Amino acid sequence: MKKLLELYKKYREIFWYLVVGGLTTLVSYGTFALFVSLFEMNATLSEALSWACAVLFAYPTNKLLVFENHNKNIIKEFCSFVLSRVATGVFGVAFIWIFVDIVGGNEYLMKAISSIVILVLNYVFSKLITF
Repeated sequence: MKKLLELYKKYREIFWYLVVGGLTTLVSYGTFALFVSLFEMNATLSEALSWACAVLFAYPTNKLLVFENHNKNIIKEFCSFVLSRVATGVFGVAFIWIFVDIVGGNEYLMKAISSIVILVLNYVFSKLITF
């Protein structure tokens, strides 16, 4: 048990990022499916809207749970967070547009593939730029 606690302390940030990143991915994937299936929006617009929902969920959870950041300059920090997410959001929308709308791939499979890449990039940007 002591060994497990030591591992947790050593990798706490990565552990919580995977938890929060997984939940953010669920928010993104869930809202994407909602927009595509229920509202019958095209995949590209659905990706853009699901991205916005995911960013709004990810900021407070990353700030408080992952990076334990208590910076009081929330406006500047939030803007930095959003700008870094814009880069990965553009990637996600472009990926869906190319591989679903143009190539004709399965929107859910393409969403899953792009989400893995985005998860890694978001951690790097959050760690190096925002928090």
